[in-house]
Amino acid sequence: MPNRGNSTVRKLTILALAFVPSLAFADDKPPVTVYVRNASEKTALTSECETPVGGEMTCHFRQLTVTKPDEAKAEERISKATDDLLKSMDTQSQECPKFAAMVGALESGKPPADVDEKAFEDNWGKTPPEAKADTLTVLKAFMNLCGNRDRASAEAVARASETVEGSKCSITNWTFDKTFQLNYSTKRWQSTVQNSDSCGTIDYAEFARPTDLKDPGYFWNYTAKTLVTNPGGQTILGASCNTVDQQEHKFTWQAGEFFANCRYVQLSP
Repeated sequence: MPNRGNSTVRKLTILALAFVPSLAFADDKPPVTVYVRNASEKTALTSECETPVGGEMTCHFRQLTVTKPDEAKAEERISKATDDLLKSMDTQSQECPKFAAMVGALESGKPPADVDEKAFEDNWGKTPPEAKADTLTVLKAFMNLCGNRDRASAEAVARASETVEGSKCSITNWTFDKTFQLNYSTKRWQSTVQNSDSCGTIDYAEFARPTDLKDPGYFWNYTAKTLVTNPGGQTILGASCNTVDQQEHKFTWQAGEFFANCRYVQLSP
């Protein structure tokens, strides 16, 4: 049977969201093309909004996010990788002879016997010197681990790998659409979507005028948040619904750059 208590909570939440208070002022210019960013989350949004009809408007979003491993957890990652390497040596030792052959080929600039020469040149031949040095450092550390099989050698591999992986930024880019209704009393464009998952999540988003500008023109701020109306439930992966991200994500009208400290960049679909 459906949980009527949770259903009531969802309805009350949706009703409350429709009356979110605002400091924004009345304006007859709806969002058109909006650029916003969240510097702390290294995320930027672009939205193209269709002309509103009857107080309803559909916007097409493109979100670009840059992520990088937490530097504060580098030692934790190195320790775990060291343990994993030591555990895997018994089953992966047959791979050891390949490392010496690979290092010899890479240092000489000549492809191994089983590798196409053109493909080798297109990849390794065009790799920047700094990246070549990082790759050889990792492979040589593996060679040393194959010979010694001790914790110090395993840690050297983990640290060499962390130099690469810990400095790699992943850039993700995806699109989504949202439909907004104009709250005539606050002049905010609001989107409220009740999902059918077991956590009873509600996705809320809004466009609001910046209050730090005397004349905001066509500028808007954007806020998004997920609410959980059934915290006692479980996600599809079996985790508690309390683990669902319920943080308020605020994007401001300012465009610009943010510091990411990337040595490598991985483009993700």
